[in-house]
Amino acid sequence: MSGTTDFVGVRRFSNLTSTVAKIDTRDSTIVGLVAPAPLADNTAFPLNEPVALSLDDSAQVALLGAGIVRDAVDQMLSEGIVTDVAFVRTAHSVLTDPQLKLEAEINGIVGSAGAKTGVWALLDAKSEIKLEPGCIISPGYMSHRIGNAANPIVAAARTVADRIIDCIVIADTPATSSAAAMTWAEDFAAALNVIGIYPGGMVNLGAGNVVRPLSPHVAAAMVRRDKETGGPYKAFWNRSLQGVLGPSVPVGYTDGDINSEANQLAQAGVGSIIEGNLLWAPFTTATDPTVKSWRSIKKIRTRRAVEKAMLRPLRQYASEDITPHMVSLIYRAADQFLSDLVTLGAIIDYELVWSKSMNPPSLLEAGGLRTKMRWAETPDLVDLQLYDEPMPEAFDVLEAAIATALSQLGLPNIRVTA
Repeated sequence: MSGTTDFVGVRRFSNLTSTVAKIDTRDSTIVGLVAPAPLADNTAFPLNEPVALSLDDSAQVALLGAGIVRDAVDQMLSEGIVTDVAFVRTAHSVLTDPQLKLEAEINGIVGSAGAKTGVWALLDAKSEIKLEPGCIISPGYMSHRIGNAANPIVAAARTVADRIIDCIVIADTPATSSAAAMTWAEDFAAALNVIGIYPGGMVNLGAGNVVRPLSPHVAAAMVRRDKETGGPYKAFWNRSLQGVLGPSVPVGYTDGDINSEANQLAQAGVGSIIEGNLLWAPFTTATDPTVKSWRSIKKIRTRRAVEKAMLRPLRQYASEDITPHMVSLIYRAADQFLSDLVTLGAIIDYELVWSKSMNPPSLLEAGGLRTKMRWAETPDLVDLQLYDEPMPEAFDVLEAAIATALSQLGLPNIRVTA
């Protein structure tokens, strides 16, 4: 019944919609895992379909069968986390030639963007299984440079991660040498969302010590840190990987030595583990001068998380009349969100700008509105420089203290002179 219809009495028109949108980031990161699982149950894990895999559901985990996916699950569990994984099972090859088999399985993981198969299937994970990946891994398959070219899985996964926005690719590099790992990272020097990890890790999954890719452990470490702090705003490196017994090959590191292997790897955009199982990975592969200022994993994750967080909540204002009141509500929502981030230490400061030049009458008439937001992420400490030098004047203090101590003895035969 229209409010303009004639009526005698009192009528009520109830609107319980919150006027100020509540903006918040996801409180935990979902792992997106894409890989073949030859022995998995075909009904539980159909090919190229995202499936919600609960790590604490032992019956569901058992349906994976033995293989690299089951190992990755056990590796994540060994880090002390319990979470859901968006798993996409891809086709395994029956070819007997190891290289041809590897290439066929890599092609299956890359999949088709148009058909949403392989890693592209993760784009449908939110709509189909209510899980949106915050990181993407494919243990054992992202480290290869076939034909001396960039790894195609990482290339596809970084595009998928870009479309998700607050998502990052955690990839294993070649474990043969640090030089090979740095060459691998050069392929993604302009990527803001790729983490390279070198070498492999020594783990025990219940049948003796074996070497496995480190990406499941790093992904789990990120999830664990996000759960500890309630969001994706804190660095997760310089912490031990709980399920790793040691690196597959030693990575040299000496405090204060810029030429140590771990530092060279880090500066080249490759993370590693030092001192047994300490994750030493502050940067992404973004070493190109055009993107290097965003190479901090903490910084880029915070930026992308804040950007992504605003999209869905502020959608509630779409279709509303553009009025000063409605614009004020948008600014209030953004202000409350960014103010909370300052309190959490995620950002240093922020500014919300209304620009008349960005919002000409022609734009407003067409239903457009441009809001400018400026903020700076709180950096994580990566280079603590300690300077020391001699202090000869300290001996003047010592000399005076000695004289005072002797004078206070009060003995007639002890005399202090200038």
